[in-house]
Amino acid sequence: MADLRKSQRMLLCSNAADAAGRTLGEFTVELLFISTLAANAFDMGLLNALGTLAFVAATLPAGYVVDRLGPLRVLRLGLGAKFGLMGCLLILSAAGALSIALGLVLATLLGFCNVFSETSQATAAPALTIERTSMAGLIARLAAADQALSIIIPAAAGTVFALLGAPPLLAAAAALLLAAFGTSCAIRGKEAAHQAGAETVRSVSGRGSFAAGMRYVWGSPMLKALTLSVAFSNLGLAIGSAVEGLFIVNELGLGATGFGLYAALGGLSGLTGALLAPRLAEKFTPSQLALPTIAGQVVLSGLVLAAGFAAPPLAVILLAAHASGWGMLLLVFNVAMATWVAEITPEQLLGRVTSARRLFTFGVVPLGGLLGGGIGAVFGIRAALGAWVLANVVGLACYLMLSKAGRHAQDPSVDEEVPEP
Repeated sequence: MADLRKSQRMLLCSNAADAAGRTLGEFTVELLFISTLAANAFDMGLLNALGTLAFVAATLPAGYVVDRLGPLRVLRLGLGAKFGLMGCLLILSAAGALSIALGLVLATLLGFCNVFSETSQATAAPALTIERTSMAGLIARLAAADQALSIIIPAAAGTVFALLGAPPLLAAAAALLLAAFGTSCAIRGKEAAHQAGAETVRSVSGRGSFAAGMRYVWGSPMLKALTLSVAFSNLGLAIGSAVEGLFIVNELGLGATGFGLYAALGGLSGLTGALLAPRLAEKFTPSQLALPTIAGQVVLSGLVLAAGFAAPPLAVILLAAHASGWGMLLLVFNVAMATWVAEITPEQLLGRVTSARRLFTFGVVPLGGLLGGGIGAVFGIRAALGAWVLANVVGLACYLMLSKAGRHAQDPSVDEEVPEP
């Protein structure tokens, strides 16, 4: 048990360093494209789309590979590759040789690496826990750390970028990814008996790994409700992210420093959410947290849309109100979703269900990036911000309709989904 607790801490540390390095790198590349490479709205939409294209192309194969090789081995391979790619970005940026085309290629490759490392992190939890309740708790802590750091890390990056440029930030991102890889090497799974059990599950169900997770998600009204609500939340966020930086930096004239301060306020909100999430999880069930956090995204994204039509002083106030609540709300939402999925999914299907859900929840992000960039380029940034709000409204409607059906239906049994040997 002591070894498992140590490995759980190592997984949390590796996950935190990976989230920090990934977020810092993505934030820096976005500012690099806007400020140094003079990218337009379509270029930014393409960057967001290609960076996450792998969630469409590789998410189901990633689940299969994790089942075959084991989550810890795939985790180390993914983190090592990400470190190498971030190093390439650093060298090209420092030499002044980075172009939009090269940046798009490297962002795409990083996206593929993210698929394998993040799927491994999610499915490593059963290999590091014995009781199902502790597995759900570990997944919740992983989600909380990932979401909190994804919001907190960019807090000062805008100011550092304005003062020193991209190379120092990319070097810090590469160092964090190296730390994530090194820490992952210290993780050890369960005792041999538990590992043998996992191998048995993989050998029994490996052939049906692609279809079993997909059938289970779409056979469960509640899992379908959770999947679609997250998918439309991510779709809206991708649409908004494609134009949000351009809106703040260029249209409002706040520059990179203003964008960094905006992210800093979101970071404080995320830190609040990280502190509140464990307490809320003890006091409320995931189902009680779901509806307020989904509806809250409609309200807070609406504030950004309202800022697009307001005078500059009021626009800044609306953006500040959005940033103050968005980080906390999004973190609690993701923790609630991850915990709920872990509670209602059989452990032997968790990896494949995770991959199947990622196909939809992250597979929509490339579409959102292209939509955001295209709408912004053709109809203007305000139209793209309106599409962000609309996507959140659709996600809320899906949750309300499908969760009602889910309360009156049982999830499919594991025996129906896992092929017999």
